[in-house]
Formats: sequence, structure tokens, C-alpha cells
Amino acid sequence: MHKEILTLIQQVAKTGETDLDISEYGLTKLPDALFELSHLECLSINDNQITVLPTEITKLSKLKNLDLSDNQLLTLPPEIAKLSELETLYVENNNLAMLSPSIIKLSKLRTLNLSGNQLIVLPAKISQLTKLKELDLSDNRFISMPPEIVELSQLRSLDLSGNPLINIVNNIFLMTRLKTLNLSNAKLTTLPEGLSQLPKLRELDLSANLLTKVPSAVFDLHKLRELNLNENKIEILPSEISQLDELEWLDFRDNKLTNLPSTISELPNLDWLLLENNPLPIPQNILEEADDPETIIDYYIKHCSE
Repeated sequence: MHKEILTLIQQVAKTGETDLDISEYGLTKLPDALFELSHLECLSINDNQITVLPTEITKLSKLKNLDLSDNQLLTLPPEIAKLSELETLYVENNNLAMLSPSIIKLSKLRTLNLSGNQLIVLPAKISQLTKLKELDLSDNRFISMPPEIVELSQLRSLDLSGNPLINIVNNIFLMTRLKTLNLSNAKLTTLPEGLSQLPKLRELDLSANLLTKVPSAVFDLHKLRELNLNENKIEILPSEISQLDELEWLDFRDNKLTNLPSTISELPNLDWLLLENNPLPIPQNILEEADDPETIIDYYIKHCSE
């Protein structure tokens, strides 16, 4: 065991510090002395080579933040449910193939990051995490949006990017508090109309999918400030884009646009307009003025529109 780690643990035991960071030490197991720090509130053991999280972790009953990212965990022990004070749990970039149903007992959990694992399903009763506000399921193996997610009534941010999704459940409209939704790189060809009923959505990422048109539901998201549709196969930007009058960021790079609707000039808050790598009749040097949309739009209206 690294002497440096034992020294850190001894120091925390002596001073009563509530945070301990033992990340990036190449650990294959956790030192027994760690579990004597029953006062710990924040523990970072990310970027190691840990394959098993010992049940002794439950001795750290005051933990509020636990970072297990970038290890080699195959599972989380059911006993993790005893960490009843946990508010944030990061388990990204491990080898989880399933999630213990006991995780639903972490009733104070607000942030759960499970990205970069091998998950295909979630525990059926995950909706019991009634305080969860951020859920990251990116880069797993979900072939459809887990239906249980829509029952997480407090969720503000949901990331499903990098999954081979076939569909998004239509009752996504139940997630009325959602502000950020990432569905990028998910092999989507369409979106449900239920998406239009997310009244608080501010950021929507649909980049790197297989969309051939802008889903009509998007134009009813009147609070939208950021819309990413880059790397699709979209040929037309509909005139309804002007309905998104709070839009600040529009990314349409790497599509098949040949023209722009005149209504694009009616977006009063647009700060960024990214249109590169489309067959548009706009010179590259003009397109590079992405942080000055007026320059791009004025050029198009003057030189390209009929």
C-alpha cells in the first residue's frame, strides 16, 4: 500500500477533515484504514484499478459524495444502500453490466452518473429516487429509453447520448421539470410528439443521429436556448425555427442544407449560428463568423435569397 495514501488517511483522521481524495494511485483495493474514517463526507477514489467495492464502505455512513469513476468495477454491492446520506454518486467508466436494485434506497441522491458502462436496463423501481435531479446514462447499451425514467419527477438533466437507441418513449412529456436533454449519437431517426410538451427545456442535443428532418416537436419548445442538430442528414431548416425566440445557440453543421428560411432573421437572442459543412452558397470565411449570426444572415439575404 502506498505510504502516501496511509499518510493522507492518518492526516484526515487526526484533523477531522471531511474530504479525502485518493484518486490516481493505481490502487487495486482500498486500505482497511480508510473505513475507520466514519466522519468522511466526500470520498474520491476515481482513476484507480479497483474491481470490487468492499462492503466495509458502509462504515462511512456520513458520505454525501462518492466518486468511483474510472475503475474496473463489475458491480456495486447491495450494501451501498446503507450509505443513506449520499447525494452524489459517480460510477462512470467502469464495467457495470447491471445495477443493484438496492440503489433505490439512496433516497437523498441528487446526482447519479453511470456513463461509460455496459448497462442495458435499470432497476424497475428507480423512480423511488424522488430527489434525483441529474442522471447520466450516456455511452451504455440501452436500445430504448428506459421507461422508468419518466417517473423521476424532479429530474432536471438527462443524458442518454452514445446509446444505440431505437426509440424515445412518447410519455417523456411527464418529465415536466427537465431543462437539459442529451440524445446525441444515439442512432435516432425520429422523435415522439410528446417531446413538445417539455415546458422548461433549455438545452436539446440531437447531434450525430440519423435525422433527415427537424422533428416538428422541437418548434413547440419555446424556452429552448440551445439546439444542437449537427451531424445529421437534414436538408431543410423549416421557417418555424422563428418560434424559438429564446434561442441563443443553433448548431446545424454537417448536414445537407442548401438554403436558409428568411425567418431565421427573426431570432432576437441568437448569439451563435453554426452552419459549416453544408452545401450552402455562403463563403467559408463568412460561415466562420459563427459568433456573429447577423453577418451570416445578412450575407445570405443579400447574396443568396431569391
